[in-house]
Amino acid sequence: MLRKWKRLAVVMVVGAALGSGNAALPAAGAWGNAALPAAGAWGNAALPAAGAWGNAALPAASAWQAVKRLILTDGSFQTATEWKKEGERVKYFSAERGEWEELPTALVDWKATDEWNAQSAQSTSEELKQETAEEVAARKDEQLNTPLVAAELRLPADGGVFLLEEAGKPVLQKLDGSKIQVNGNEGKTMLKRSFDPLARQVQTIELKGAAAKVRVHAVALSIFLDVENDQGPIAGDNFRIVRLEKKKELRRLATAKVDVAGGESITERFLHSRAEKFGGNWWKLIAMEDLTPGEYAIVSTVAGQDAVVWDFGVDK
Repeated sequence: MLRKWKRLAVVMVVGAALGSGNAALPAAGAWGNAALPAAGAWGNAALPAAGAWGNAALPAASAWQAVKRLILTDGSFQTATEWKKEGERVKYFSAERGEWEELPTALVDWKATDEWNAQSAQSTSEELKQETAEEVAARKDEQLNTPLVAAELRLPADGGVFLLEEAGKPVLQKLDGSKIQVNGNEGKTMLKRSFDPLARQVQTIELKGAAAKVRVHAVALSIFLDVENDQGPIAGDNFRIVRLEKKKELRRLATAKVDVAGGESITERFLHSRAEKFGGNWWKLIAMEDLTPGEYAIVSTVAGQDAVVWDFGVDK
């Protein structure tokens, strides 16, 4: 019952093309104003030159984005991007065949058509709202894991240890972990034990280099930590700030003494500090006393995490 719009010229041309197998299509002018035939009707014939399609109208660009249905009275439907009633006929642009077609308006169940398209539009709108809500949640998670520490300065999502110096323009610096080394002073200890069997074994925990690479000038700093081990994120109250002792080309972190009975004592210079939850897995470590000029390190008291420290220096 469907009748193609202005199809007479197309039928004549397609008939000629099919009769000649892979023969070339007729000249551009032969198309007139006819609409294009259905997809696949060309066989292997070459397409006409640019501009040879005639003046067949195409729908507006936005019409390609929404596919609707014309529900027919027999229960079938035609997919279309737009349509318009003209007297007793309705012209529609077929989403399946990509051309204008028409049929009698009496064959369309307009109530069913309106209901189906309204329900489809509502479902699409709800899906878009749901996606928007998911995007908002994702953005909130991202902001939680990348908290703002100063104007236009955010901590990264991949964690680490950072210093924020707020004297003047805020500056955020990352501290790279440095491995410690243990100096057992075996020669001196063995010599001392030869005279005093009860002498303690002394070990020093040190960092190579006379000064840290990262330097700051403020005595009050904000320290931010997001560090993990095999068990997951480490809570901020497991970190301490230690003042280092300079020894030529080394910086001493601590001194450990072990007596003959196996007892151990460790001497180190912790600064008073407290930790507070900041955002996501981030913690803020706050020094409760000024950091006077010198060398410092941030250490973890968690077992297995004490082989690496994060060092920095405070200059005048």
